[in-house]
Amino acid sequence: MTTASTFSFGADGISITLDLEIGHLALFEIERDGLRIAPFHRVPWADDAVAPAGFDFATAPHLERMSGDFFCAPFCASDIEPAPSHGWPANSPWSLLSDVTFVGGRTVIFTLGQKVSGATVRKELTVRDGHPFLYQRHVFVGGSGRLPVANHAMLQVPDTGLLSTSPKLRAETPGAPLEIDPAKGRSLLSYPAKSTDLKHFPSANGGSMDLTTYPLASAHEDFVMLIEQPGSTLGWTTVVRPEQGDMAIFLKNPARLPVTNLWYSNGGRHYSPWNSRHTTVLGVEDGCTYSVEGHRASIGDNPLSAGGIPTAIELDRHGEVDVRHVIGAVPVSDGWQRVAKVSALKDQLIIADEAGVSAVFRFDTSFL
Repeated sequence: MTTASTFSFGADGISITLDLEIGHLALFEIERDGLRIAPFHRVPWADDAVAPAGFDFATAPHLERMSGDFFCAPFCASDIEPAPSHGWPANSPWSLLSDVTFVGGRTVIFTLGQKVSGATVRKELTVRDGHPFLYQRHVFVGGSGRLPVANHAMLQVPDTGLLSTSPKLRAETPGAPLEIDPAKGRSLLSYPAKSTDLKHFPSANGGSMDLTTYPLASAHEDFVMLIEQPGSTLGWTTVVRPEQGDMAIFLKNPARLPVTNLWYSNGGRHYSPWNSRHTTVLGVEDGCTYSVEGHRASIGDNPLSAGGIPTAIELDRHGEVDVRHVIGAVPVSDGWQRVAKVSALKDQLIIADEAGVSAVFRFDTSFL
C-alpha cells in the first residue's frame, strides 16, 4: 500500500515498495507457483514504536529502517563531500518523477533531492509480467569526478544459506576487522587476508572458514570483498535457502561492477542500534569500489586500481552515467542443491544446480 512515505507498484508475480524517505526497498515479494517469497531483510527495529536508545539516527538515517536493497554513492565513508555513510542516495528523500505502464510491465522513476558530486540522481525501477526480477538503473546526470558505488542487498537467512558465485579472482578482507573492541563486538575472519578458495578463507584463530555456507558462526560481524574473474561476461550470485524453499539471485555486468562485497552480520555488534539482535543477515553488495575503505581510498591509488580493476565510476559533466543491477527470487524444489552455473540466453536466465538440474526463468537479457 502506498503512503506519504512509501510508493508501491508491481507487475504479474512481483510486488515492490520503496521507502521514499531513504530510498530503500521496504518490500520485495515474488508470487510464483502459488508461493509467496520475500527473502530480503529489514532491520528488526525498523517498525518498533520507539527507536533504540543511545544512537542518533540523524547522523546515519539509513540505519533507522535499513531494508531490502539500497543504492550507495559513495559506498561506505563519505570522506570527500559531507554526507552520511553510504551517501545521500541511501539516506535522504526521493520524489516520484514518472510512472509508466507499458505492455507487459511498468517503470517507475524517482529523483533524489540531494545532489551527489554535483550530479542529479535518478532511480529507475522496472518490473515485468512473469519476471521474478527487479531491474534497477541509477542514473547520474552531470556532476564531475570519480565515485565508488554499490547496491546493498541484504538477505534474511534464518537457517542455512548456500552461496554460489560467478568465477572470482580472489576473496580478501580489509585491513582491519569490522569490530576491534571486544566490548562492542567481534569479527572472526583474519584481517587483512586473501584466498582464491572461497571454501577455505583464513580465520583469526589460524584455521579457515567456508564463505559459501551461511552461517559462518554466531555472534560476529565480518566483511569480505570478492573480485570478479577478468573476462567474465555475467556476474552473478545466488543464495539457496533450503529450509525456506527459495533462492535469491543477484546479476550484474562485471565490467561495470567488478566486486561483490559479502557482509556476514550475525549478532556481532553489541552497541546501539544493533544491540546484538541484528542476526542471520547476509549482505550481497555488488559494486565498483575498493572494499569498505570509502570515497577517498576508492578514487586514489589502491591495490585493485593498480591491477587494472576499476574502483570508481567516472561522472560526465555534460551527459549521463548509469549503474545497472538486477535482484530476484524464485522457489526451488525439495532437493535443489547449490547452484553450479548461471547463463543468460534469448530472454531467459538458466540456472543449473550441482546435480545438473536446471530451471529457466523469463529475463531481459538486454538490460545489463
